[in-house]
Amino acid sequence: MAFCFYTGAAYAQDQPATDTMSYYRSQIDTLDQQLIDLLGQRMKAARAIGNYKLEHKIGVVQSARFEKVLEAAIRRGKAWQLSEAFVRAFYNEVHKESIRQQEQLQAEKKQAAK
Repeated sequence: MAFCFYTGAAYAQDQPATDTMSYYRSQIDTLDQQLIDLLGQRMKAARAIGNYKLEHKIGVVQSARFEKVLEAAIRRGKAWQLSEAFVRAFYNEVHKESIRQQEQLQAEKKQAAK
């Protein structure tokens, strides 16, 4: 049995294609779960930042910070052969959700203060 290494993952070359596909599908399922978990953790941090911004009377949207983060993500994405358009679209959606959560948090705090 010969093994091939690709990005740290080994697979048996003489296994039927369905076994190979099952292996990679399982790997994708695990990675998808990790993506959701990481996004959840990111939103938790965004809410904590939202609290800080509220306490210090700082606006929710910090465009310069977002552009800096986006440009770093584009550079990192290129190393993984991700298109700039994909990284931009993904980060724009993540940013929108961060803003939505921070605005919701601020609205809830203001409502509770009444």
